[in-house]
Amino acid sequence: MKAIIKTFESGAGDCIFLVMKDETDGSRFHIMIDCNVLTDEIKTYIRDELYKHIDVLIVTHIDSDHANGITKLMRNPDFADMQIGLILFNGFQPQTKQPQTLPPQIVAKLQAVAELLPPTVDEAFQKTNGMDAACLITELNKHPQWKDVWRQTPILAGETIPLGNKEKWGRLRVLSPTQDVMDNLLHDVKLEYAKRLSSAPPNEAFEDQDKYYELMLRLAELRKSPSLARKTSAEAITKETLNKSAKTEAEENGVTNSNKASLAFCWEGGEELKRILLMGDAVSSQVVKELNDIDDDRIWFEAVKVSHHGSKHNTSIELNAKVDSAHYFFTGGKDNEGPDVETVAKIVMKPLAEGIVQREIHYNHEKGINLWKELNKENAIQLLNNHHTQLNTDNTYEFEY
Repeated sequence: MKAIIKTFESGAGDCIFLVMKDETDGSRFHIMIDCNVLTDEIKTYIRDELYKHIDVLIVTHIDSDHANGITKLMRNPDFADMQIGLILFNGFQPQTKQPQTLPPQIVAKLQAVAELLPPTVDEAFQKTNGMDAACLITELNKHPQWKDVWRQTPILAGETIPLGNKEKWGRLRVLSPTQDVMDNLLHDVKLEYAKRLSSAPPNEAFEDQDKYYELMLRLAELRKSPSLARKTSAEAITKETLNKSAKTEAEENGVTNSNKASLAFCWEGGEELKRILLMGDAVSSQVVKELNDIDDDRIWFEAVKVSHHGSKHNTSIELNAKVDSAHYFFTGGKDNEGPDVETVAKIVMKPLAEGIVQREIHYNHEKGINLWKELNKENAIQLLNNHHTQLNTDNTYEFEY
C-alpha cells in the first residue's frame, strides 16, 4: 500500500490531498482537505488524477481561506458530475426534524444583511453577491447528491472514523475540536446575529439556521484586524535567534474561536501503523491532549501539516516535543498570519530522532511572505543545513504502509 500527501498553492489558504493506493488490485482512496483559491492546477489534478472522485472531503472550518475554493468547486459546471463519498464539515445544522419557520420580516432582514458580503466571481466570470457569494452551506444545499453525504452530526475530538471496508485505507482520529469550543463559536455567531438584526436569534432551531449562522461567521471574519507584519532579515537569522525563537511559547488566547474549532486529524494505517498529522488551524493544547491518549511518549509521523500556516500562536513547545517527523508541510500563509520564525525555529532546533539524517520543510506559497525569502538567502540556508534542515518547494511526499 502506498500513501501520498500532496499540497497545492491555493493563495493564502490550504488545499491538501491524501491519496492511498493498493498496488496489488489498483484500487485507490482519495481525501481532499480544504481549498482557498481554486486554481487551474487544482482543477486539473481533481479531474485527471482523481477522476473527479473524492472519497472523503474535509472542510476543517468555515474561514474563507479554507472553504472558498470548495464552494467554487461545487459551483463549477465542469464538476457537476463529481462523486463524493463523505463530507466532513462542522456546520450549524439543527439537530431536530422540524425546525421552526422564521417570520418573513426576519428572513427579509437576513437576506438584506447577506448583501453585505463582498462579491465573488463565478465560473462564468459574473459577479455574485449575497448569500451565494461565499457560503458553502448554501451551495451544499443546492446539490442533493452532496448534501446527502454531508455528515449532519458534529465531528468532535475523541472519535475515530474508519476509512473503507475493515479500515482498508486506515482511519482518522479526530483531535479537535471539543464541544466546549463549538459552544463558544456558537456564542460568537449569536452575538453577530444580534448585532446585525438588533434582536437575538430564536432559542429553538429554525429553518436554514446553518446557512444563516455561516453568514454571521463570514461577516464577523470581515471585521478581523490583521496583525502588524513583522519583517525578518537573513542577517538576523542566527543560531542564537533561532534558539531564542524556539523557546517562545504559543499564546493561544490570540487564536480566534473559529480556528480553535478547526478539525484536526491523525491519519493512521497499515500493519506497522504509519501516521500523518493534519492540524488544520487547531491549537496545540487540544491536539496534545488527544495525542497523549494515543501514546505517552513522542509520536513519529510520516508527515506533519503545520497548523494555521505556521502561526506562532498554534505551535507550542509542548506540541513540538510531542510530535516528530522528517517532513513538515507549511501551506498558504501571509506575513501577518504566518509562517512565523518561532514555528520554523522549533522544528529546526529540535534534535534529530535516531535514524533520521535530515528534516525537510515543505512550503507551497511564498508570494508576499518575507520569511521564506530571507530563509532562502545563502547564510540562512547554510545555518539550516548545519541543523540538518532543508527547505523544499516539492510538495509531494509518498511512503509505503
